[in-house]
Amino acid sequence: MKDDRPDRDEREHLALFDLIAREWTLASVADRVVFNTDATALAFDCADGSVRIAATADKASPNKRMRRAADSARLTIAPRADPVGVLKTADHTGARSSRLTAHGTSNFAFGIANGRLNTMTPGGISVYLPHRTDGLISALAATADDEGPLAFASGCDLVLHRSSTDTAPASATLPTEIMHLRFSPDGTILAIAHRTGTSIWTFTADTPGFELDLKSTDLCWSRNGRWLSCCLDPKGFAVIDIADQTAVTHESFPAPVRTAAFGADPNIVVASGAFRVAAWNLMVPDKTILTGKAGLVLIDAIASCPTRNLVAVGYSNGLVSLARIGEPGEILLRADTGAAVTALAWSSDGRFLGIAGADATAALVEFPDDMFKPEATFGE
Repeated sequence: MKDDRPDRDEREHLALFDLIAREWTLASVADRVVFNTDATALAFDCADGSVRIAATADKASPNKRMRRAADSARLTIAPRADPVGVLKTADHTGARSSRLTAHGTSNFAFGIANGRLNTMTPGGISVYLPHRTDGLISALAATADDEGPLAFASGCDLVLHRSSTDTAPASATLPTEIMHLRFSPDGTILAIAHRTGTSIWTFTADTPGFELDLKSTDLCWSRNGRWLSCCLDPKGFAVIDIADQTAVTHESFPAPVRTAAFGADPNIVVASGAFRVAAWNLMVPDKTILTGKAGLVLIDAIASCPTRNLVAVGYSNGLVSLARIGEPGEILLRADTGAAVTALAWSSDGRFLGIAGADATAALVEFPDDMFKPEATFGE
């Protein structure tokens, strides 16, 4: 008898990505994806200045669609029945002049061309912060503490508010234009990347500040605050040991290192820019960690999970995989799309992964609670 449900085979053989991801097409390519601190929202930071936001809460969460067979205990995920909801559009981003960053417990923040700062709720509502400067704000940094410090830059000028109520901020002028700012996890150290070097400002007497001759294009802290990774111009990356005020540089990459990150183990750093995941244990000098598969396609983006020994790997052909650090295999998450992965990011609880592509695609992946348990196996 003919089956009158033409989508039956397609729905029953959906790939893992189709079952656990929500996907959208943006009007402009997102070159950065940012979760807020409490992992309730993901923002896509788009090249045209717009910001699109997705709530992580999902009425059709994969956890609600999971089934365990009574005879074999095999886990399956039913296809989503309802369409994916639309992304929210953040307001007042027309004059945005800086990257988006997480701000406090739930919000985001960005600078605008008139020297003001906006804080933005998970719903996309933006309001001015009292802090301001006279010029276009090119970079800013905030902490996970709603009452914590905030730093922002305009050209070579830096302003630091040590708390949300600080009425006498510190200021300084650096030698060249400031490109990126990033607070350490505890908010006591500020890393500053400017055109010709990287400066480390500290707010405690027992940890002096210092300057290194590193042209950093991106900054990332380990969760214990000991290490700072710096992607370098034009190629390679460096890891700064804050206590020793020294840096180890890795330059033998076939392509620019766009991301270098730390995860659950603060002493392990992973980097993009090669044909295989580049990983090092910083407690063992010159010791690389074999991770993932070696192939013929460059890794454009990488993100290290904050709660598990996993990295998400984005390739220049659009393929996204998961690899366990120290193991040679990879789990296919998304098949190649033909368009490079421009950004990857994990939520702070390790439950969600944000993905953006050069074809203006955007995705939010929710990993089921049982997915990474050894006994779990997934069928079609």
